[in-house]
Amino acid sequence: MTPAKGTLPIADPRRTRKELVHRLGTHRGRLAVSLLTLLGGTAVTLATPQVLGDIVDAVADGAGRGRITVLGAVLVLVAVAGAALAYAGGRMLVVLVQGVLAALREDVFETAVHLPASTLESSDSSDVVSRVTRDVEAVSEAASDVLPDVTDASFTIGLSLVGLAVLDLRLALAGVICLPVHVFATRQFLSRSHVVYGDIRRLESTRGQSVIEAVHGAETIRTYRTQDQHLGELAGHSELAIARQRDGVRLRNRFTGLLNAAEFIGLAAVLVTGFVLLDSGAITVGAATAAALYFHRLFGPVGALLGSLDDIQRATAGLSRLVGITDLGRGGDSTGVGTGTGEGDGRDGDADTCRRPAIDVKGVSFSYDGTRPALRDVSLHVPPGTSLALVGASGSGKSTLAHLIAGLGEPDRGEISTGDTEGVHAPTRYLVTQEIHLFGGTLADNLRIARPTATDDELRGALREAGADWALETESGLGTVLGAGGTPLDDGSVQHLALARALLADPDVVILDEATAQSGPQTRTLLRTALERVTRGRTSVIVAHRLEQARDADHILTLRHGEVAEHGTHSELLAAEGEYAALWQAYTATAAGTDGARRP
Repeated sequence: MTPAKGTLPIADPRRTRKELVHRLGTHRGRLAVSLLTLLGGTAVTLATPQVLGDIVDAVADGAGRGRITVLGAVLVLVAVAGAALAYAGGRMLVVLVQGVLAALREDVFETAVHLPASTLESSDSSDVVSRVTRDVEAVSEAASDVLPDVTDASFTIGLSLVGLAVLDLRLALAGVICLPVHVFATRQFLSRSHVVYGDIRRLESTRGQSVIEAVHGAETIRTYRTQDQHLGELAGHSELAIARQRDGVRLRNRFTGLLNAAEFIGLAAVLVTGFVLLDSGAITVGAATAAALYFHRLFGPVGALLGSLDDIQRATAGLSRLVGITDLGRGGDSTGVGTGTGEGDGRDGDADTCRRPAIDVKGVSFSYDGTRPALRDVSLHVPPGTSLALVGASGSGKSTLAHLIAGLGEPDRGEISTGDTEGVHAPTRYLVTQEIHLFGGTLADNLRIARPTATDDELRGALREAGADWALETESGLGTVLGAGGTPLDDGSVQHLALARALLADPDVVILDEATAQSGPQTRTLLRTALERVTRGRTSVIVAHRLEQARDADHILTLRHGEVAEHGTHSELLAAEGEYAALWQAYTATAAGTDGARRP
């Protein structure tokens, strides 16, 4: 595996071939039938030059109309039978390969959605998108359009050379005089095309990433008036991609020119050899005609076979990127962590704290890029059934620590454990972030993501417990269609549903990363109540969006530049008059000023 900077791994050619052979090998019976059918169609159609040669000899010998009519009927039968077999074999092959590709596509998607978030976040977001769109498209096009043609062309070339040899071995030797030119052209093309097409894919991914970042940060770009800078960066990425695409075009044009030269050399050699043999009486006019037709029939298949190397190389580059993702899935393991959409274990809503695990973080350090540490030697203990609030400035490491506790990534040093439960089940962890998402479908569909087996009564119970009774007030209730084409919801309401899902999942450990950040004045109280109910009796870690959340927590950990600055209860930290006390004083002063400004 050879990962590129900013991208997910890419399988090397040997690994890609092995995976392809393995997937096709599971259908070896169907593959053999389709190939034999294609071979039969090719063998039948290659009788055409011989029949045409016989017609020429029959005319030259003054044979009657009856013989020529019979040969004409044979010619029609050959064409019909060959076309029917070629169609049937090609269709069987396409159906087989598309089925294999569909299975690969499903494996890629399943692997991508189960990969740790840290793995996906280490790459550009457009890298995953380009793999499941453009790369899949390139492989699919090759499977549907190129593979049957390449197979048929290979059979045609082999059997045509056999036909030439049957007519006269010297004609076959004359035909292969162009082989060195073909070999030279192919070797030159293959030596560079894989690298060029791989570069094109990566550069297109980088260009797509710059567009995604600009769209997501449009407001910030307008605020700082950096439109020209971002347009310049996009133009730079586009120019690099276009320049590499030009390299690919030049490579294809040079390859095609050499193929045309090889065809001219080969046909000239066959015609000259046929003339010499005919002049010496070694062959008939019909045989010479058949030899020329045999070689002329090679033009299309050879051009299709070698010209398709262009599409095959693009498909191979795409296939390598797809296999790179599936290999990640085989090498990794699932964390079993919910992320606002995870599946619970189906236990009832008993929040007895003795069943909840403790959280232990021991000497944890972590870096995203291997150079700048996001966390340094962090240690903490959260007793079973209690809550811990993480407080600190932006970039202090709060979300990083929360995500590591949730299991989305592994620390570089130290360890994190969620054990010490009295039950026999493995502790479940559930993460709710500020990144909200409304899934297409009904209200019930959005909730059952957390527990697919939940009954309607359990769904209603989770909504009521979360204080989201408003969701049941519509005429359709749980059947209300949400999202595009349905009932729109504001960001605070969508986040409210995410908290209801957390209650439905009933995890042992819940991690809330600014899970009420999208609340407005109308939903702030509702979300605060839902947050209290989600954390009640559960071991919980809260990245505090507002300091009231820290005040209500059992323990508070203040982070500064990835290190522990303070640890204690709300009262203890206020009495210590340290960093947290200063934050609280500034926060309450700001809140008081805001309230005063609202008074008439």
